[in-house]
Amino acid sequence: MKPRHLLCWGGYALKTHFDESEHWHGWWPWLCQVEPAALVCEVSEWEFVINTPCENAQKMYIGNAMGGNYAAVFAQLIINGSSQGPHCFIVPIRDENGGLYPGVTAIDMMHKEGLHGVDNGILIFNKVRVPRENLLDKFGSVAPDGQYHSPIKNKSARFNAMLAALTPSRLAVTFQALSAMKLGLTIAIRYSHSRRQFGPKAKEEVRIIEHQTQTLRLMPHLATVLALTFTSRYAGALLDEDIFQGKELVSSRVLQALVAGLKAYSTWENVGCLQDCRESTGGMSHCATCR
Repeated sequence: MKPRHLLCWGGYALKTHFDESEHWHGWWPWLCQVEPAALVCEVSEWEFVINTPCENAQKMYIGNAMGGNYAAVFAQLIINGSSQGPHCFIVPIRDENGGLYPGVTAIDMMHKEGLHGVDNGILIFNKVRVPRENLLDKFGSVAPDGQYHSPIKNKSARFNAMLAALTPSRLAVTFQALSAMKLGLTIAIRYSHSRRQFGPKAKEEVRIIEHQTQTLRLMPHLATVLALTFTSRYAGALLDEDIFQGKELVSSRVLQALVAGLKAYSTWENVGCLQDCRESTGGMSHCATCR
């Protein structure tokens, strides 16, 4: 990429987004196959041609799709009719005034429950041409004579190496999920210590936290969030150590697996935890003032 692009992105002068998931293909096992429904990129002289061959290959649920200037687009790299697997290309989407470039179509996915502030959209490419330099070629490059070169021969392993860069972002999602859990539990447990309901005759009603069902609903979530916090901090320490020592994240397979598991488990637990917190606090859970 040209230095001027990096300066613009680093200074937030241009907005960008990450395009991987497709209408029909949600994750890498499908992207790695030679699928006619996958977004493809073919080599043409000194350019790459980005093309969406069918509806199933449309990029979907892309954050910032309705306002981004550039996109990091994953597409099958096709050379002389042969697929080299998915690679990442920097594709201009809009000019500085927000107008779409020729060949690019953006469709707003409209309202989504709980995500009204995110402009998720669908992106379609009709033979969009980008320079050779727009290929992110750390793990795979195309020589001027059209020959493909990569230090990693296996397509699946190569794609895993590309996704290693997402490790810090996955860990950030974990911490965000835990923060939401802690906030919900703080409100629910405090409320449960102040709210009184039922009790022995002629005596003061007991706090609802003393009811066994209330305790059994909230305390396991509290234990879970504490355990996940310590584990996530441990993963963060491992990540910091690798970064400070200049290690490539692609070589930290154990760390990648740990962080991927933490992201999935913490977000799943987050849903159940916040639902129990809402139900355990009754109508007050719907009041913004409770926060």
